[in-house]
Amino acid sequence: MSLWTVILAGGVGSRFWPISTPTLPKQLLPLVTGQPMLRDAVDRLLPLVPGERMLILTNAALEPAIAAMLPEVPAGNIVCEPRPAGTAAALAWAARIIRARDPDAIM
Repeated sequence: MSLWTVILAGGVGSRFWPISTPTLPKQLLPLVTGQPMLRDAVDRLLPLVPGERMLILTNAALEPAIAAMLPEVPAGNIVCEPRPAGTAAALAWAARIIRARDPDAIM
């Protein structure tokens, strides 16, 4: 049994508008520390779970920036949602991906 983490990093940048925009949404902004929120989240999780068992769900427009920001997360673990469908759908999709890769995983 192995532990996997899922970070939802999609969205369209409307939550903190005008600071947050579609090209620079809140997860890419340094709102709490000097690092983007997504970087802070991954850094907090790394002592518990290696990057190989982190799944980052995002949208296609943000994938290049996220991949550059998180070199310890394999490219195959940065997954682009086919369309925005909300938190529940994203988590169900993540569970399906993880189960296909590691049937005994804990998410």
